[in-house]
Amino acid sequence: MSLLLLFLACSKQDIIRPNIKNKFARLDSIAQTQPQEFFLELDSLVQNNKDLTTLEHAMLLFKKGEILYLNFKYQEAINTHLKSYKLFVELKDKYNEGRCLITLSGAYLHVGDIETSQIYALKALHLAQLIGDKRIEGKAYNQLFNLHFKLKDYNKALFYITATDSLFSKSVDTASIISLKNNKASVYLQLKEYNKALNSYSEAMHLSQSKREPKILASILNNIGYTYIDAGKYENAEKFLRGAATLNKNIKAINAAPYKGLGNLFLLKSKNDSAEVNYKKALSIYVANKNVKDEIEIRDKLIAIAIMSGDYVKALDNQIVRDSLQLNVNRLEQNRLLNFANVNYEVKQKETEINHQKEINSRNQWLLISTMLLFVLLAIATVFYVYNTKLLAANKASKLEQSLLRVQMNPHFIFNTLAAIQNITLEGNPIKSSNYIAKFSKLIRQNFDYVRKESISLDKEISMISNYIETQQLRFNNVFTYTIEVDDAIDVTKIQVPPMLLQPFLENAIEYGLKEKPEGGKLLLTIEKEAQELLFVILDNGVGRSAKAKQEELTEDLHATSIFKERLKMRKKGEEKSFILQDLFNENNKPSGTKVFFKLKL
Repeated sequence: MSLLLLFLACSKQDIIRPNIKNKFARLDSIAQTQPQEFFLELDSLVQNNKDLTTLEHAMLLFKKGEILYLNFKYQEAINTHLKSYKLFVELKDKYNEGRCLITLSGAYLHVGDIETSQIYALKALHLAQLIGDKRIEGKAYNQLFNLHFKLKDYNKALFYITATDSLFSKSVDTASIISLKNNKASVYLQLKEYNKALNSYSEAMHLSQSKREPKILASILNNIGYTYIDAGKYENAEKFLRGAATLNKNIKAINAAPYKGLGNLFLLKSKNDSAEVNYKKALSIYVANKNVKDEIEIRDKLIAIAIMSGDYVKALDNQIVRDSLQLNVNRLEQNRLLNFANVNYEVKQKETEINHQKEINSRNQWLLISTMLLFVLLAIATVFYVYNTKLLAANKASKLEQSLLRVQMNPHFIFNTLAAIQNITLEGNPIKSSNYIAKFSKLIRQNFDYVRKESISLDKEISMISNYIETQQLRFNNVFTYTIEVDDAIDVTKIQVPPMLLQPFLENAIEYGLKEKPEGGKLLLTIEKEAQELLFVILDNGVGRSAKAKQEELTEDLHATSIFKERLKMRKKGEEKSFILQDLFNENNKPSGTKVFFKLKL
């Protein structure tokens, strides 16, 4: 009895019962024309049939993954197919394993994970050759074609599509032949051989009509439309793209490609209103399907149309959304590359360890014989190594110190400026906000560009500090004014100075003096030439540095001053001796500002 029960339990795992087959047939009949109803019925079948066999469960997941893939829900398709693939592996069903691998490769390719896509495609190819299944082998070749086509490696793509052609030339699988014709046409299109591309698409179209595959036919019509756009035949392009859109609508298929193509077409014909209408239709579909990269592309087009139409508010709205999407795409791509790099690093590390161990083993014999000689050589090498390491460390420390000395941008300033810009935006003044964003981004860019340089021209230094002071004026609602006076005898384009030399003292003047002054604040920078020296004077009429402020900022002040002097010392011209930081007082002996003075030798 136990053996019989065990046999019945095991055999139940690899069968599909007649009543479930009938339900599979029902699902197949509505899969492409009524996808929403398909998903509802499939989920209901799983929930209401707790006694499904492993094979039945695997096949249901496989069918669901296929329809998710055909409806462009690639991440959901991946998650579903991974579950079905695991079940097929347990059942040792090689054929359906291969089918899952093909779809997984395609789905990963669509989400941009090319490495994983290639792994699954090659795995499917190996499995197909192992079991001798020409159909899956051809599909694996076709998937490798798609991969190399996306990488724009058209020679490899042509090789794989030719291999696919040799396997499917005598096939009765019309759907696969249609796909093959489409892929051939895609290669010809990239090679600008439009007639060959159109002929291949035409053959695929006739096959899809005879097969009565409306969704595939809609895709082919769309491809023909894009081909005519490339060929410059706009009337033909519009006819086929509208045909694709109409057919998709009739079969209730969700596809943004025809609308995107019509948008491109009307934009080329300078019909911006019609282009915008079609781009918005495509955008709504991309947003619903979470196709972020396609959404970014469409928003770029809408931004261009809005600018051409003079609707800058609409352009700015689209630009804000587009930039947010691009940041997310960049973040995801960075994480993906980081994970891939970590995996490669671990593999490489293991290979290195193995090679290192082999090398040690091969050297053991002669190491034992020449121990004394090696000891002497090692001692000499150690002396040179230690000496060289100290030199390298000192040099590295010096370079690092130089880099750190030049990094002067205060994070609090950045955050406060962003907050000020945000307030302007919330007040409903996009033009003013846009101007300050441009000014602030220029300042950040200048900081990044100049911090890597040993010296810059004086006019660039003046431009940067002007930009910095004006940004500070934004933060504090213009409670102070500033003046920069440069001696007429100075050619600011030819004189070189260390970058960002003045900024710390300008920052101190604003932060500790002028921002606390309710009105009438003034900041003055004078640059004069005396013989072969430049004289710099920074004056402010702020509230002065009170005893409390001195106590609170003593460490930071000394740090800024010491860094400044250290930079001058590195020039080895004795300029640090000219530095003066002086508190100013009025006739009543009350603080009336601060003065900074120093000289640079030309």
